[in-house]
Amino acid sequence: MSKNYRGKRPILFKVGDKVKLRKDTLVRYSRSVPAHMGYTHEQFQWRAALDKYQNRIGTITRVFDSGSVNVTFRDKNTIGIDQAELVRK
Repeated sequence: MSKNYRGKRPILFKVGDKVKLRKDTLVRYSRSVPAHMGYTHEQFQWRAALDKYQNRIGTITRVFDSGSVNVTFRDKNTIGIDQAELVRK
């Protein structure tokens, strides 16, 4: 088993990698909330954060066994997101 394979999902990134959000991240996120339910305040905040960082390059600062990563951007803000929503820069 490769050292880049933790748990059931392969780990695609390592600490220090430069990444960007996928272009369809906002579309995929909006489809995750049923239309009849609407968004909560926290979901609006998360959507605003995704929109803010859509075209910015961030650095992976932590990788979790679950396949999620922490990405820190130039303004020192960090978001936790699934690695499937990222592309290597």
